[in-house]
Amino acid sequence: MEPLRRADPRLFPPGFVALPDPTRNTLAAELAHVRETSAGDPAADRLLTALEEYWDLAVAPYWNSIRSSLEEEILFRGRTLAVAGVEPMLTELGGRISWSRPVLTAPYHRDMDLSVTRSKLLLVPTVFAGGLRLFHQEQAVVAMSYQARATGYFHVLTAREPAQAAEDRLALLLGKSRAQVVRALDEPRTTTAMAQSLGMAKSTVSQHLAVLNDSGIVWKQRLGGRVFYQLDQSGITLLRELGI
Repeated sequence: MEPLRRADPRLFPPGFVALPDPTRNTLAAELAHVRETSAGDPAADRLLTALEEYWDLAVAPYWNSIRSSLEEEILFRGRTLAVAGVEPMLTELGGRISWSRPVLTAPYHRDMDLSVTRSKLLLVPTVFAGGLRLFHQEQAVVAMSYQARATGYFHVLTAREPAQAAEDRLALLLGKSRAQVVRALDEPRTTTAMAQSLGMAKSTVSQHLAVLNDSGIVWKQRLGGRVFYQLDQSGITLLRELGI
């Protein structure tokens, strides 16, 4: 959304998007315009009601968790930047984003080159746009979205009580222990933390994670002396296809 600004997350739910300038061609302005110019229009009323109901049903129940996850993501990247520097932070963004000095490459639906030599690069973590890369250039700022860590949790959050058949299919496909490891990756975890929570030997968990990483189901990132694992997009898709 335009314009680029520092958002107050507390303002998001009531207005869907909190944008300061109502004269800009933004969703907030257009929704307000629709409300003003189509008073009494049944179709417009249904649209606005549907948007509000969608928020209430699909996002609001998880908003506190989503906001906390994004805030933790920002802190995580800040720690990486402070401890290891800019290049490790860019290298560990994940999601098929790669850094080869001086070029940061990200998947996009068309070829596009953006120069940030004289601009600031603003990295925007997202939750629901894992397969979509958003770019925006305004004055001296180039903004690029990327998938925040732990967001696989929100993609499968509504299926916290999966059917036994789906559980069995995952176990049949991966093996019981490896399936447990996959299901435990609802947030970034280290090998040690997973071994403790699952009651498995650390060597066993490490072996499972190595196989899952090689197969593209999970991906890993290093912060200081610790390595964190989380579901990759293919892992999220696998759970969704199995109804988990």
